[in-house]
Amino acid sequence: MKTIKDYIDSLFLGVVETSQTKQLKEDLLASAEDRYEDLKSQGKSENEAIGSVIAGFGSIDELLEEMNLKQDFREEKGYELDSITLEESLDFLKVRRRGATLIGLGVMVIILGVASFFGSMVLYGETFGEGFGIMFVLLGAAIGVPLFIIAGTSMENFSKKLNDRFISIQVKNEVKKRKEAFQRSFIICIVFGVALCIVSVIPLIVLSEMYDSEVYELLGITCLLILVAFGVFFFIFGGVIMGSFTQMLEQTYFVSDESELGPRAKAERNRKIPNWMQTLEKIYWPIVVGIFLFQGFFLGNWGTNWTIFPVAAILFWILESIFGESE
Repeated sequence: MKTIKDYIDSLFLGVVETSQTKQLKEDLLASAEDRYEDLKSQGKSENEAIGSVIAGFGSIDELLEEMNLKQDFREEKGYELDSITLEESLDFLKVRRRGATLIGLGVMVIILGVASFFGSMVLYGETFGEGFGIMFVLLGAAIGVPLFIIAGTSMENFSKKLNDRFISIQVKNEVKKRKEAFQRSFIICIVFGVALCIVSVIPLIVLSEMYDSEVYELLGITCLLILVAFGVFFFIFGGVIMGSFTQMLEQTYFVSDESELGPRAKAERNRKIPNWMQTLEKIYWPIVVGIFLFQGFFLGNWGTNWTIFPVAAILFWILESIFGESE
């Protein structure tokens, strides 16, 4: 019976709970239980009975339309259920995937620019190489920052288009399938990101131990930053894409990143994510990168500085787990 109950729960995923929809859900469950017991008494096996009961259910939208619940909900709440179409939801996922790539590349290019700074000192000496390396740092910023702007603008504009609109069960089901298909890629991204960040410290340790020279230490730092740059790319790429699935699946109404939300999206956002966490989400990774660069340039802590990225990712995941579903 748990299988049938879980199936009915999945049918109502994304359906706003009113007294009528709640009653409909209870009636469906009671009817399903009666049908299940009747089939069992006819000699059907448990699996056959469950399969027959589930096969008898129609579309949840058909049930809602038949009972006029959508119209009743509009009259009760005073606004239309402007649903996001399946095509729009797929376009949203494409925009987020492209944005994930651009943001990841932006961070990677900036870190590679810093790596080139140290690489220049290895190749051309500390005096000339430092001045030459600054150009790579500025070039990395000149490429990385526009990538942030392009990605942020495109994602923000598309989110504004979907803001405050109802996410139907059909859309959620399709997004859920795509999330499950991406799950393996997400795990690979996290594993590669963690592995590269851990491995990145090896060249620095080996070169520092084998050669008592500042040049080899700078070479070790260069290798460390290059590996960290790619590791961070995998973190960001996988995280942003997985976040786009979550954004569609865990909300009744779409919540954009706009500071001014519509009444439905605002109520949904306040119910699930506190305001302080919304603000933190926008500035979190820029602050992490800033701390990384500060510790490196001003404190000279390049040896263990790389650990800030996996630690920051884990910390943010913990914060989301604790506060992300607060009522």
